[in-house]
Amino acid sequence: MRCPIPVLVCATLCFAITFAQQTQAPPGQPGVPFQSQAGHMEKGAVQERLNRVRTAVFSGAGRIDESIQELKAILALDPRSAEAHLLLGVAYRSLGSAELMAEAKAELRQALALDPALVPARLYLAHVYLDFGQAKSARDELNTALAQLPGHPQFMALLGESERRMGNPRRSVEVNLQVLQADESFAQARYYLSLALLDLGRHDEAIPELERVVRSGVEQADVFLSLGGAYLETNRSGEASTILRRGVQIDPSRSDLRIQLARAYRASGLLDEAEQQLKLAAPDGAAALASPYYQYQQMESDFYLELGLVQMDQGRLEAAAQAFQKVLDRDPDHGPANRHLAEVYLLQGLYTPSLKHADRAKELGFPLPEDKRRLLRERLPARKPGGQE
Repeated sequence: MRCPIPVLVCATLCFAITFAQQTQAPPGQPGVPFQSQAGHMEKGAVQERLNRVRTAVFSGAGRIDESIQELKAILALDPRSAEAHLLLGVAYRSLGSAELMAEAKAELRQALALDPALVPARLYLAHVYLDFGQAKSARDELNTALAQLPGHPQFMALLGESERRMGNPRRSVEVNLQVLQADESFAQARYYLSLALLDLGRHDEAIPELERVVRSGVEQADVFLSLGGAYLETNRSGEASTILRRGVQIDPSRSDLRIQLARAYRASGLLDEAEQQLKLAAPDGAAALASPYYQYQQMESDFYLELGLVQMDQGRLEAAAQAFQKVLDRDPDHGPANRHLAEVYLLQGLYTPSLKHADRAKELGFPLPEDKRRLLRERLPARKPGGQE
């Protein structure tokens, strides 16, 4: 599943806007060092500009590049504006590239250095940490925020997700159920709850939760990706195809959605359709730049694994072997790739390399089906003393 989690943003952004508006220091209040009436007027003009850019950043109206330039200009006038650093961090994160995510983290840290009480900065910083796979750092930020705002649902839900990312799905279930007891309509907590249930293998409980999130009107590609994947795990390929197509409509650029849709088509015997989705999902340099490295590596492995499976079903064994080998070049301990490469070699009559990968797949918890294992033993040449053939 994609790591990268969706941010069900409406409540988050409304919270951030409201908090920022409530915590703005009016001109002349403590903490705003005015030296003169002219300085007072200049500070007021900066705040007016901040108000406008805040609306642009949170409106989703596609004016992020303009907003970034405006925020840089504001910071040139007032480099100690914690709110400007916060908004710049949010703007950088919304663009999504790995390089700008690092910039987002730096800006959010600077906002907190200037104003440790600026709680929305901790929320967005936690999201950035999760984007980078740093769940413990995210949890630390959220616990600090919850000390300032005990029980706040945004922070609680994300805390639950941080626990899941740290390998504690049961704790994630507990935290998000606590949030939902207070507000059962909170889609973000319900989504994170469903992810934790999936991690626990409780698909029959997770699927209704994900379906409820979809019915609530959430239009986030990751929700459809998670539900489609859950359908596939429970052999519901037709329903998976339907829901994954909806996800692709929301974000046609998402390779992970297309890879899962290809998997659903393959499970339904629609190999041409599966191949077409994989052509559209093929990894490229732009995708690498737009994703944190570990996420791109996972997506690339998923792509070549699925490509190999489609090619194997098409009888293109040489191409399938090459695809599985590409997965193993990245991760020699990839269990499914070892198993499927063993199957391809068995079909090609290459029994010795087939046994090598079959043994490794078994060690990794992905053994060949017993009938194929038996066939491999029968076809292997007799071994001479000393282990030589």
